[in-house]
Amino acid sequence: MAVHKRSGILLILMGTVLIVSALSLLLYNRQMDAQAGADAQQVLESMQSIMEGPVREETEEPDPSSTEMPVIYLEGYEYVGYLTIPKLELALPVMAQWDYSRLKLAPCRQFGGAETDDLVIAAHNYRSHFGHLDQLETGDQVTFTGVDGETYAYEVETSGILKPDQVEEVQRSGYDLVLYTCTTGGKSRVAVFCDRTGAETDAPDAAEGP
Repeated sequence: MAVHKRSGILLILMGTVLIVSALSLLLYNRQMDAQAGADAQQVLESMQSIMEGPVREETEEPDPSSTEMPVIYLEGYEYVGYLTIPKLELALPVMAQWDYSRLKLAPCRQFGGAETDDLVIAAHNYRSHFGHLDQLETGDQVTFTGVDGETYAYEVETSGILKPDQVEEVQRSGYDLVLYTCTTGGKSRVAVFCDRTGAETDAPDAAEGP
């Protein structure tokens, strides 16, 4: 009887430890999410201030056949512009290059460029980044504004779930803009494919973030 009682207590203790660990991980992830969102908005405000400032250095125009894009340097990183997704109430800076450490800070240009109509932007699945990307539907609007002030208006054409190794489907999709992020757990990718609308638009108010 005593053995069964000790076993029961041990199971309860193990269950409690697991619950506490899960809650700690959840709180940590939410804290990281909130911090990433706050950091991105701070960068966005700095970028907007530079872009709209009275004194602005001229940026060299890229070769139309090149995927290189004009950049702004902020806090040791290069940024090519900012992305606005009205439906998700998102306005986020976009880094010029990507790696896993950069993804924790802001969305990153992974391939291509806006001028060459083959821009691919990846972001973490933080709620403050691309965590709600799967809510976008055909016809939803997306805007990318480069640091040179050029604004590109897009419309969502389709979306889907891809495997991590389906790089070609993202890089050579044939669409003008691809946004993607990991699903929860990282086993798949949520990808949203957009084409330019051809409409000239004014740069949206980047200060209106999540």
